[in-house]
Amino acid sequence: MSVFEYNAGIMARGWRNPYLLLALLVSGVCLPFINQPFHIDDRIYLEVADNILEKPLYPYDYPAVYEGFKAPDAASHSHLPLTSYYLAAVKAVTGSEQEFVFHLAFLIFPILAAWGMYDLARHFVRFAFAAAALLILSPVFLVLSHTLMTDVPTLALWIVAFSRFFRVMDGSARKIDWVILAASILGAALISVIAIIPVFLFAFAAVVSGRPERLESRRLLSLLLGLPFVVWFLWFMLAYFHYRRFVLVNTFLHMNQRAAFDWFLFGVKALSFGLNLGALFLFPLLAWIALAWGFRLRIALVVFFAAFVPFYTWVSGWGWPHTLLFAVFLSTGVLILGSLIASVRDKAFNDPGWRVLLLWFAAVLAGCLILYYSGSARYTLPTLPVVVLLAVRQLERRIEEQYFLRNLLCLAVLLTGAYSLWISLADYRFAQVYPQVASELTAKYARPGRVIWITGEWGFRYYMNRVGARTLLQTSTGPEANDIIIKPYIAMPWVTLYDSGEYTELAEQRYASSDSRVRLLDFGSHAGFYSTGWGLLPYSLKKDERWEWFNVFRVKKSFQGQIPKQTRPW
Repeated sequence: MSVFEYNAGIMARGWRNPYLLLALLVSGVCLPFINQPFHIDDRIYLEVADNILEKPLYPYDYPAVYEGFKAPDAASHSHLPLTSYYLAAVKAVTGSEQEFVFHLAFLIFPILAAWGMYDLARHFVRFAFAAAALLILSPVFLVLSHTLMTDVPTLALWIVAFSRFFRVMDGSARKIDWVILAASILGAALISVIAIIPVFLFAFAAVVSGRPERLESRRLLSLLLGLPFVVWFLWFMLAYFHYRRFVLVNTFLHMNQRAAFDWFLFGVKALSFGLNLGALFLFPLLAWIALAWGFRLRIALVVFFAAFVPFYTWVSGWGWPHTLLFAVFLSTGVLILGSLIASVRDKAFNDPGWRVLLLWFAAVLAGCLILYYSGSARYTLPTLPVVVLLAVRQLERRIEEQYFLRNLLCLAVLLTGAYSLWISLADYRFAQVYPQVASELTAKYARPGRVIWITGEWGFRYYMNRVGARTLLQTSTGPEANDIIIKPYIAMPWVTLYDSGEYTELAEQRYASSDSRVRLLDFGSHAGFYSTGWGLLPYSLKKDERWEWFNVFRVKKSFQGQIPKQTRPW
C-alpha cells in the first residue's frame, strides 16, 4: 500500500475530518492573539491598502517615507500588492481599523497552509496530520501568522501549489486540482516575484521526469507556468508607463546600498539561516530524536561543543545563557542541514518528489544568501515544509512500532505547540509596547499649538501617527521651539538635524517593561528574529525588564544651519 493510499484510507467524515481538525487547531492557536497590535512591517501593507481605496490601479502611487527618507512613490517596493488589495477589501467592507478584524481576515492563510501541508504530506509520510500540525505549531510559522505581512500568505500558496503539482505529476489530478494549482501560482506571483522559485521547480521537474504523461496535460501545465511571467510583465509595464521608470532598478540599488552582496554579510546570513533552522522550525529535542543518528549525531555534538567553548571564552559581551542558546541552535541547524544533504544519497529518500523538495529548500537557501541584506526568520520560512517532512519521514523510518511512533508524534506536537506559544506570547508582548507608549506619551505631552514628532518604524510609527504625531524626516526642519521629538531605542530610529544639544534637550526617558524574559529583537541579548541587525540569535532570554525605551526631547529652537540633500537612491 502506498503512502497516499494509506492516508486516503484514514480520512473520515464529521468531527474526525482532518481538514476540519486542522482548521480548529489553527483557530485555537491564532484566536488568542487576534487582538495583537500591528507589528513590524504591518504598517506598510496597511498604508498601501489605504492608497488602494483611493487609487485602485496604482497602489504604490503615494509619497512614501521609510527610515526618515521620502520618495515620491513606493513603486520600488519589492512585493506585489495582492495582500494589500485583500486588506483594502476588508477595510472597505467592514469600515474598521481594529486589529482583530484584519487578523481574523488573515486567518484564512494559516488554514490554507495547514490544508495544503496535509495534502502535500500525504505524498511523503504516513502520519500526514502530524506533519501538518507540526508546521502550524512551528515557532517561525506561528509567530508570523499573527502579522499582516506577506510571509505566511506566500508560504500557504506555495504549499497548496506543490500539493496540486504532485497530483498533476502522478496523473491523479482532477479539474479542481488544476484550478487550485493555477490560482495558487497566480496568487503567489501577485504577492512576490520570488514565486519564480516554484514556477521554475515545476518546469524543471516536468522536463526531467517527462510527466505528466498525457500531451494535453503537459500543454496545460506549460500554459499555467507561463501565466506568472505574463502577470509580471503586465504589472511592471503598467508601472513603467505610469512612473516613467523601471521600478525594479531602485530596488536593486537599495539592495546594493545595503551591501546585500558583501562577503561578510554573506557569512552572517549563512550563520543566521542555520540558527533559525535549529531554533524555530522544530522543538530542538524533536530534531535530535528524529535526525541525530550515527555519524550525524557525532557531527552535531562536535558542532555544539566547538560553538559553545569559543563563544563563551572569546566573544566579548556574550554571557553563558546566550552562548548556550547559540550552541544549541547552531548544532541543531547543522544537524538538519546535514540530514537534508545525506538524504540525497539515501535509498529511503530515492524518489523524484523528494528531490523536488530538496531543490525547493536549496533555492530558498540561495535566495536568503544572495538577495536579502540581512538574516531573518521571515526569509527562512519557505523551507519549513521540507524540514517538517524530513523529520516525520525519518521518525517513521527509524521507529517501527506504530503505537510508540504515534504517541511520540503526539508528544512532539504538544511540545512544539507549547514551545511556539511561549515564543509567540513574547512577540505579542513586544507588539503591545508601542500602542501603550503612544497613548501614554501623547496624553502627557500633547498641548494646543505643540507638535509631537517621531523617528522610528513598525508599530511605533503606526500608533504614534494614529494619535496625531508627525514623522520627522532626516532632513526636515519642521520642529519649532517647545515641540516634542520622540525616539525609540529598538524600533529603527534615525538621525535628524535636531540631534545635537543645540536644538533639543532630553525631557524624559520612558522605559517599556515586559513580564516575559523572551526577547525576539534586542541588542543586549543578541536577539534578531526579524533581522540580524539586532542580533544573531533567533530569540534570546533576558532578565532585565527594560529592553525598549523612548527618549523624549524638547525642542529648544528651530533649525538654523545648512540643510543637507537627501542621498538615498529611492
